[in-house]
Amino acid sequence: MHVIARPAITRAKHDYPDAEKWLDAWWSVATKARWEKLDDLRVDYASADQVGRCLVFNVCGTKYRFIVTVSYANRWTGGTLFVKHFLTHAEYDKDRWKKDCCP
Repeated sequence: MHVIARPAITRAKHDYPDAEKWLDAWWSVATKARWEKLDDLRVDYASADQVGRCLVFNVCGTKYRFIVTVSYANRWTGGTLFVKHFLTHAEYDKDRWKKDCCP
């Protein structure tokens, strides 16, 4: 998958140092993956959910949520993930992030 917005990940690692290891591992997995559908993603991240055009990952248990928009891989492209939000659980519960995911 092609991942866009690495600076957002760097910023999240700076702001939430306890999530750094998870974010580094996610980057390593995601940039090598070829997810064509949610079931493919769940092989690597069983608790991930899809909300509209976004994927929502639980980070550090349920302490944080990592949200990316997804364009799944197909026979023409390897797929793209665009980093949108790294939120605390409390910020996530406010649902403001949903405007980026649902038409």
